[in-house]
Amino acid sequence: MKKYLLCIAICITMPLMFAACKKNTDYFDYVSEYRNSVYFYEDDNITVKIYGVDRETPYALDGIKGNMNSLTEIYYSCEGSANEVEIELGGRGGEMSWLAVTRNYYLSFTGGNLSGASVPVTITVDGVETKIDAFNVAEEGTIDGRTALDCVREYDAESFTSLTHNGVFSGEIIVRLLYDEGCYYYVGVCDGENVHAYLVDGSDGRIIAERESTVED
Repeated sequence: MKKYLLCIAICITMPLMFAACKKNTDYFDYVSEYRNSVYFYEDDNITVKIYGVDRETPYALDGIKGNMNSLTEIYYSCEGSANEVEIELGGRGGEMSWLAVTRNYYLSFTGGNLSGASVPVTITVDGVETKIDAFNVAEEGTIDGRTALDCVREYDAESFTSLTHNGVFSGEIIVRLLYDEGCYYYVGVCDGENVHAYLVDGSDGRIIAERESTVED
């Protein structure tokens, strides 16, 4: 009788023990690119976008998170053309490169810890210097990247579950803050072959759109 009761007790407690040992997955640990801040300036002649980014280096959309580095990325566009564009932000900067595909100038450097309501920027175009203040687009009430990812997980739990085994996620995640007269997040989930992307409202976490593509697209 005692052996029988002991067997019953083991059968009851074993599932509880396995449940206690089950790993909780922090999906943010699998984010291989996180654009966490956007600073913006625009007038009739120029547009400046500054991104604070944590990104794996070298960057490869292969479903595996690599070693992360913090970067500041700056994009500058203007009316007309220029022979030389230099930009300085917080004592860092240099000459910008022309990107023919997107038709703007670009510069990046290590360190992406931007903060505050605005950042002062000095732009020198063919020797003519201009000083501006780029403003932080993330207004009060804008959700952060972790919250945006949580909203996507809640919206499409099945996709995350299918890629998670014993608490380990078999993929990498991209989270980018976007700005277009308001804040949004791009959240992309890559399993190495396909990317399932979601557009998230930056104010309430609502999923606005979703799209699936292959890595080569």
